[in-house]
Amino acid sequence: MLKAWLLGAGLLVLAGCDQTGDQTGGQNGNQALDQNAMASSLHQYTATLASDEFAGRAPASEGEEKTIGFLEQHFRALGLKPGFGDSYVQPVPLAEITVNPKGGRFHAAFTKEGEALGMGYGSQILAWSLREEPEITVEGSEVVFVGYGINAPDYGWNDYEGIDVRGKTVLMLINDPGYASGDPAIFNGKAMTYYGRWTYKFEEAARQGAAAAILIHQKDPAGYPWDVVQSSWSGPQFSLVSADKGQSRVAVEAWISLAAATALLQRGDLTLDEAQALALSPDFKATPLPVTFSARLESTVRHTTSHNVIAVREGSSVPDEALIYMAHWDHLGTDPT
Repeated sequence: MLKAWLLGAGLLVLAGCDQTGDQTGGQNGNQALDQNAMASSLHQYTATLASDEFAGRAPASEGEEKTIGFLEQHFRALGLKPGFGDSYVQPVPLAEITVNPKGGRFHAAFTKEGEALGMGYGSQILAWSLREEPEITVEGSEVVFVGYGINAPDYGWNDYEGIDVRGKTVLMLINDPGYASGDPAIFNGKAMTYYGRWTYKFEEAARQGAAAAILIHQKDPAGYPWDVVQSSWSGPQFSLVSADKGQSRVAVEAWISLAAATALLQRGDLTLDEAQALALSPDFKATPLPVTFSARLESTVRHTTSHNVIAVREGSSVPDEALIYMAHWDHLGTDPT
């Protein structure tokens, strides 16, 4: 996700200002902000940015241009300095990769003893690739349940210990063992660590050499229902342009619905409850399933440029230090259909 960055107390000032830049708590920025005025101002900014005028604020779109213009205007009105040289805007080169699921251009299935369990795009699986290739194929890749898919030396936890998953498909739970156990002594208890995030899990699967990485969706551990997965991962996926054109990523990244995952695990003679119980043990050992995964994805690949928006408010007591407040300015855009 792209960011609108404010350094120092900028976000607090922005939240407590009207559109002319007057501070609701008085001209002295150290005075307490009026909470009602701050809430009203936040509501006004949010309503404006969420309006149809900004067309869903998709990266590299007309909605982005309007959003950046809005942020620059208000940063300038607040007297904040540009954070990228003499500009508020930092260009970010991106690869935009969009799976084309219609017309037979998408296929995903799990096979056991010659019997295939096909996966419906959107209803059962959301799969994509961040490799800059128009067609991605994974064929007959052995599926391995790797618990939470975590290798965390700082927590004494390694779900990949003792198994080589190169060329294989790893199936993982979302979040981390602390959440499921509720024990504050395990990871960070109910508070998710970085090891519980989907971004980390796909990155670790790539480091382990997996061909594909699939996350089992569960509403509570994920923090959002399946329809959020459908809307967030069914359109263009963005990644930073890299020298290897995404070859360091796994070939296929995916979410699978809870119902589909339950059926898949049963083919491996494992219930979801059993899989979750196994994954909670520090002595967990990855479990190969008697199932293979195959997928074919056709995608549209293009390079584009989006932007970070950065503003600075300089401090006085510790001018060499910085507080960084970040927020997403972008969203999903509009439905092209």
